[in-house]
Amino acid sequence: MCQVMPSAATSRRSNGASTVRAESPPLSLAEQVCLALVGEGVSHGWAIGTLLAPSGELGRIWSLSRPLSYRAIDGLVDNGLVTRRTQKTGHGRDRALLNATAKGRRTSRRWLDAPVEHIRDVRTELLVKLALRERAGLETRTLLTVQQEALQPAIDALTTTEGDGLVELWRRENARAVRRFLDEAIHPTQLPDATTPKFRLSARNQLHGTITAVAHGAVMSTIKATLADSQVLTAAITKDAAQELDLAPGDQAVMIVKATEVIVATPS
Repeated sequence: MCQVMPSAATSRRSNGASTVRAESPPLSLAEQVCLALVGEGVSHGWAIGTLLAPSGELGRIWSLSRPLSYRAIDGLVDNGLVTRRTQKTGHGRDRALLNATAKGRRTSRRWLDAPVEHIRDVRTELLVKLALRERAGLETRTLLTVQQEALQPAIDALTTTEGDGLVELWRRENARAVRRFLDEAIHPTQLPDATTPKFRLSARNQLHGTITAVAHGAVMSTIKATLADSQVLTAAITKDAAQELDLAPGDQAVMIVKATEVIVATPS
């Protein structure tokens, strides 16, 4: 006879009935940051509070008040992710010495390796993760590449959405800023040499217009632009080229016509 054992998520009462054991809630950003700092060797709550103060090394990215830092540490201790023992100083108040448990280190590393879910979290959570990885001596390129892949569908959707409202404009420009940031962080551009010549195009059919629509396919992108006389031109260019030009509705661009091909150019 096969006996079914209770799962890890259940416990058994004295009368034999099984009850569901409450699982620990996911860690807050404050707890994750404090856990990462303890894991790298910051062993005192005061030091963590200093790093996360508005003028601190990490506080300039994302700040946390000292009381909230202590509260986050208390939560980590309660969840078995951090241990705290009293350190005798020999004078004044004794200090609490913090140390990450094995479970805490695993939890922290999973968080440090994971991309953020939303574009809005790039300014805070992602930048904090990158700073913490650098402090711990971990490389950042892999996380940045995974992050770029994770956010690309959302960025494509936001940068191809038409709309003249302020909310649409903010979302579109924010998505473009994130795309440029990730591109530059992964592939830093070299400053041009002062002697680098600026080239002119031999093509004479250069028509100025406003981008009205951008549609990305798997490989190619379709770009529509309205000229000053209200004529509409459509260009089919590679998706990589459209993203490199950072095209979005409302941009001013030059549509360059050569034979039967339409090339798109933007001011550098």
